[in-house]
Amino acid sequence: MRSSDLVLAFAAAAGTVLGQTTKRYCDSATSICYAGWTGTNGITIGVALPVAKAAPFDTVLQIVSPIKNGWVGFSWGGTMPYVPLTVGWVNKAANTTIYSSRMAFGLSLPQPYADAEYSYIKGTGYNTTHWTLTVRCRGCSQWHDVDGRLMSIDGGATAQKFAYGLATRPPAQPANNASTFNVHSSFGHYKIDLTLGQNTDFDKLVAANLVGSAPPASSSTPAPISTISVRPTTLSTSVVSTTTPGPIETGVPVACADVSELAFPVNTAKGWRATKVAGGLAQPRGLIFDTAGNLLLVQNSLGITVHKIASNGCLASSKTLIAQRNLNHGIVLSHDGKTLYASSATSVYAWAYDPATMTVSANSTTILRGMDSRGHVTRSLSIPPAHPNLLLVSHGSNDNFDYGSADIKTARSCIKVFDTDTIPANGYNYVTDGYQMGYGLRNEVGLAFDGDGMLWGVENSSDELHRTIDGVSVDIHIDNPADEVNFLGDPSKENTDWYGYPTCYTVARPDTITDKKFAVGDQFVLEPNSTFNDDTCKTRSRAARLALPAHYAPLDASFDANFTAMYITSHGSWNRSPPVGYKIIEVPFSRTEKGFGPTVSIANSLAGWTDIFWNPDVERCSTTVCFRPVAIARDAYGRMYVTSDSGAGGEMVVLGRV
Repeated sequence: MRSSDLVLAFAAAAGTVLGQTTKRYCDSATSICYAGWTGTNGITIGVALPVAKAAPFDTVLQIVSPIKNGWVGFSWGGTMPYVPLTVGWVNKAANTTIYSSRMAFGLSLPQPYADAEYSYIKGTGYNTTHWTLTVRCRGCSQWHDVDGRLMSIDGGATAQKFAYGLATRPPAQPANNASTFNVHSSFGHYKIDLTLGQNTDFDKLVAANLVGSAPPASSSTPAPISTISVRPTTLSTSVVSTTTPGPIETGVPVACADVSELAFPVNTAKGWRATKVAGGLAQPRGLIFDTAGNLLLVQNSLGITVHKIASNGCLASSKTLIAQRNLNHGIVLSHDGKTLYASSATSVYAWAYDPATMTVSANSTTILRGMDSRGHVTRSLSIPPAHPNLLLVSHGSNDNFDYGSADIKTARSCIKVFDTDTIPANGYNYVTDGYQMGYGLRNEVGLAFDGDGMLWGVENSSDELHRTIDGVSVDIHIDNPADEVNFLGDPSKENTDWYGYPTCYTVARPDTITDKKFAVGDQFVLEPNSTFNDDTCKTRSRAARLALPAHYAPLDASFDANFTAMYITSHGSWNRSPPVGYKIIEVPFSRTEKGFGPTVSIANSLAGWTDIFWNPDVERCSTTVCFRPVAIARDAYGRMYVTSDSGAGGEMVVLGRV
């Protein structure tokens, strides 16, 4: 049977036989039997393996998908980050279907994963209605998690957890299995009885049906398929030096030598300029300046790189400082510049740091452990200007709606404070140690201190909101809830205030909630009832100080030298049509007898900021298209260095007034 015929025949069988629970089915073309699962979206996923034995062992994965899906991904560990991912899509240029081996290091584009070895098996291909991917994987039954622990699939499990994701939009380069692709449009979790997928003659069956490193064409000879490799970056292994430094220039350079143009055009406000200083970065996230003026950057999936700044503001040299792939966002230096802190999803580490030589101690110290590795895994770090012994660690929710985090004792959706002068021998436990700096904060990624040393945060609010109106669940997620700017207060004093999540949300567009008259900045609940309703939020939840549009996804905040403006990066929406955000805004601040705050009230939030950097065609933006601002680091001259982790290529710009 031709592979195109197999796709059609199997798809028909899958739809009628497998149902919604695990079923054993055998592929007549190969005699390989699978533990199969079919979802309501028409996708069937089958896993075949040898008779139960301890990992590692080879596996065979079969994905059958309606042709409308641009890609389908399978998680071997049941979650997205730090587990092997197998992604498949149609490559029409070669008239076949190809795999892509990936691993995600956060809620971002999964990177090529070289520790899994794939071979194609008969049955791979597509026709007018479905496509099929059938591959053997060596390296999918065992892997290392975010903390380096060895994780394995239980070949004898009757309820092994797996997950999948899919999108209707195809990858940017369908002929390249290292291509970028957009975020999933839907996903799900399920459990498979792996005993149903055991094959007594597994090795013989696989050997008899292998078709080599290239997939079979559906009806013609396939074109060469690229091999998986780690995304190259000149910053990970080399030092690039410039010519002899000239006089210091405090402005923004017009261009940097040997740096390509931005992948996508950007606009700046009058009197501002943005210039690209680096590209080819591996998902650049948090960045800071050391006491010598060098720039330290977290590259998610790589580690930390350090960059010397030239006299004109461009990068003079770059090298890897710490090669540790689980470092994914947070970074901060002690006030004296001698201790470097960085975070993974679960832990915070410290190194002795020498800014003169741009080197760290050989070994790290674990300062803190015990954070939840699910959901939002960025862990922003900050040290208050007036309290050099305090380390603030922000922990997001473990899901879109993390109902457990409503209990302050869960230590999620919160910010906690730890004294670095008295670190326990085994490090702090995030859940049980430290003190609170506010909870009910869904994902407070950006942290900044005003001129009085008070803490402010910018929050990513929930997606996919529905409000019950007259007994009917109404989708309001396009324009609600607001993302937020929150006042968190004095970091030296415990703050046990609840900021509303996961029950109370902030109104961004009042006219889209039709059962009650709201104003911008009011709080609302999803299912009003006699026990807890919108008015309850007024008395129990601490309101935001400024409401940002829904799905702006603010990721960092930084004050100017005079604390008259807060600059906020908007990472941009991923599940809104048309997209919004993808910009940097300037929020005017002023000081009154009550302290610092935005110059406008929350009800006037929409007039509360100015765009200073933006993508001109935001309606085209996505996770792989447009500059996606992440983090800000201000230098001694007020210039802001800003990262973008767009799937199209990690970049960094310097932004400032001219």
